[in-house]
Amino acid sequence: MLSLRAQAANFITLLNALFGFLGCIAMIQERFDLALMALIAAAIADFLDGFVARILKVESAFGTFMDSMADVISFGLFPSLWWYFSLSESLSVVWATGLASLLFVCALFRLVRFSVYPSKSIHFEGLPTPAMALFVVLITQTELFDQMAYFTPVWFKRAVVLLTLLFSGWMVSKIPAISLKFKEYAIKTNALRYLVIVSAVVGFVLLKEELVLVLLPTYIFSSLLIKR
Repeated sequence: MLSLRAQAANFITLLNALFGFLGCIAMIQERFDLALMALIAAAIADFLDGFVARILKVESAFGTFMDSMADVISFGLFPSLWWYFSLSESLSVVWATGLASLLFVCALFRLVRFSVYPSKSIHFEGLPTPAMALFVVLITQTELFDQMAYFTPVWFKRAVVLLTLLFSGWMVSKIPAISLKFKEYAIKTNALRYLVIVSAVVGFVLLKEELVLVLLPTYIFSSLLIKR
């Protein structure tokens, strides 16, 4: 029988999945404020499970697989549903469903690939699903998103198609994406991580919901600087 110590990280992983599931229910009930809180809680749990597993030295293949399955809900299904509900207000059901489905399928493919073929690189191969979820939610909260949907519907449709293809294609590709998980804190070896974090903090202070207009380009540019 496995000890409570060995199951501590798995319990936190289950909380990640639960918060993601509750967030989906909140969206169906059109309580997007609660859904956003659930996503934040899931992201915190996603960070803590790996941290706890390393501290307690209880990392396992079972825990890694469970983490990916939890991420399917919190950072695959959740952002895809969020994308669907956000797009369905301006696009037809067919377009909103198609774009959201592509996002979900690619997120699922990435998470399965990551479980079966884990990368040994210090950075990610492909866009991580938590980052995709963050970008999707932030983009839909910007004034630019609302204004384009209302004033320039043609360009809005082109923009969301392009964003969907960007996120979906990057997730399933092996194009590197910067990892914000620290193993040590030296500036020399973590310069790109610090660049993204500082940009995120400054962007939030200055731009609030428009943060993504700085964060997304910074994340893409920083990822392009990674040595392959």
